[in-house]
Amino acid sequence: MIFLVVFGALMLILSAFYLVNSWQQYRQWVVPTIMLVLSLAATVYGTINLPYWHHSQSAQQTTSADSSGSSLSSATDSKADSSSSSSFSVNGATAVFNQQDSGATQEQKEMYLLRQLQKAYSKMGTVNYDSDSKTYQIMPTNENTVEALNYIAQNPAQAQQAGWSNLTNSINQTSKQIKKIVGSGYSLSMMKPNDNQTALYTAKDGEQTYSIVNQ
Repeated sequence: MIFLVVFGALMLILSAFYLVNSWQQYRQWVVPTIMLVLSLAATVYGTINLPYWHHSQSAQQTTSADSSGSSLSSATDSKADSSSSSSFSVNGATAVFNQQDSGATQEQKEMYLLRQLQKAYSKMGTVNYDSDSKTYQIMPTNENTVEALNYIAQNPAQAQQAGWSNLTNSINQTSKQIKKIVGSGYSLSMMKPNDNQTALYTAKDGEQTYSIVNQ
């Protein structure tokens, strides 16, 4: 259920941006409003049904494969059995990518986008911008997200069972919106927890350019 919240929240961001952009440029609102309502409904439904609301604190902290209702599936070997299972958490991503003033400089657009991404991913962690590589870096600090990403980094073969594709698809969609705001050539990376030099996944202009799962 956590992945429904993740996907719904990211689609909520994109739908809100689509609505603002469509209204400002074309004065059209029906289709983007429908998308916004559906995304909001999915996010609310997923949030209401999160195991957090149905289990005690001790149940949330268990390291079993079913922890938090959407934990990473444990591997069949002893190493996976001893790993902490957890889940991605970006349900706090509610910021809207508003249309940037066309008269702004490129640097102003980059800083504007950085602030928007920081708001969008505030529940997951922080976002930094590396101007040399033109990369926005998501630095996860949320406990569940950190555990999930560390597990995938150690067990890339288990990534798909952990819902990796849902997370990467969301990053790809956000990357497309980045291109609309600051232009092409900018990357969005999910960094390895506590390591600002290592990316687990990177997308540029809406397309995957690196994934630890494919290495």
